[in-house]
Amino acid sequence: MTNSKTLKTTLLASLAAAAIFSTGVSAAPSNLTPLTIDTWQQQRAEGLINLPSITPNVMAVNAQNSFRINHQKRHYDIHEIDSVARILNHPAVASVVVMSQHGDVMLEHYRDSDRNSIYSDQSSTKSMGYILLNRALKAQQISLDDKVEKYLPEIGAGFRGRSVADVANMAVNHEISELAAYTGDPEALKMFDEDERVIGLQRNDQRKTLRDFANQIDTMGASNKWQGKIANYATINTNVLMLILEAATNTPADQLVRELMHDIGGERTVYMGTDFEGVPMIGASLMSASLDFARYGRLLIEDSNAAKQDIQQAKKDGEVVPAELTAIESRYYKSAIMNKYGLGHSGWGGQLIWADPESGTIIAINSRIASELPAPYEHFNKLYQAAYDIIELLRK
Repeated sequence: MTNSKTLKTTLLASLAAAAIFSTGVSAAPSNLTPLTIDTWQQQRAEGLINLPSITPNVMAVNAQNSFRINHQKRHYDIHEIDSVARILNHPAVASVVVMSQHGDVMLEHYRDSDRNSIYSDQSSTKSMGYILLNRALKAQQISLDDKVEKYLPEIGAGFRGRSVADVANMAVNHEISELAAYTGDPEALKMFDEDERVIGLQRNDQRKTLRDFANQIDTMGASNKWQGKIANYATINTNVLMLILEAATNTPADQLVRELMHDIGGERTVYMGTDFEGVPMIGASLMSASLDFARYGRLLIEDSNAAKQDIQQAKKDGEVVPAELTAIESRYYKSAIMNKYGLGHSGWGGQLIWADPESGTIIAINSRIASELPAPYEHFNKLYQAAYDIIELLRK
């Protein structure tokens, strides 16, 4: 990867090919039963709404106080936006919720599912890192310039010397290269599969924990300083950020995440996958009903002024996310994707959480892609474009 075009092409190929190389088994359609940790990705459409009963280690929260929403605020003009009509009619889009941060539900749509369905939000979960990091920064418990080893003295060489900002911005050159793994590099694939086992998306018979794994990760080449043209996307970065925040706040990771899950104010049980030590895997493991996913999106703009400042700062300090993935060029900053329309995060299988601090709009989308390729960038572009068009309407 020697230039921007090659890097962009590799990123897109990696995201599109994720399922083929993330399971350790064939990605071909399967009638294997029952649905288990070994078979769910071969039956992805079903797996994505059954992960609470498949993920080996799960924490669950039933919020004591449910955030009240208003279902009598439908905004039918949203349905008439061409890009929105396209995703509402798309067979792989399972749910779409558009809500104001105050709880006015302007659009609610389901296909082959309903309000009770619990979806895997996949990498949209990474935006939890943004919420938790900002809370720690506001409390002056951490600095973006702090080195990783200040909080994790035993951390492996892959992270040692890098800053909190580097980790949160996907700017670390360690040996877990999701881009290389998704394109078939055998050594990268070996490390990626290890990562998936720790997260809980593959069988983990050795019971390896995130902490153990992070301490073993080495650099990619001579240096772990990232000098690429676009974000060096890797789920391990977000999960290591969780360990950093645990140490910085002197609060157990599960307590930090449990409190955040209560803050969602969900109507239904909200789930989070953990490792075998009980550390929440905020890189990929939130599971929620669609209305609760939208409730979660409120937390991304709980401090709307700070969110606006972050969007501006991301232009300078964030890592590039190419337009081929997010419809317009964006930045990866503080564990979220940001651009002029707001901030949020997409996820494997066609998930998206997006929040606009200017209009106070939250957009939550869950897909159940059943094709061989679980994350075709054309699908993500459709989701992002619909979100931007909704925001354009609601900012008027």
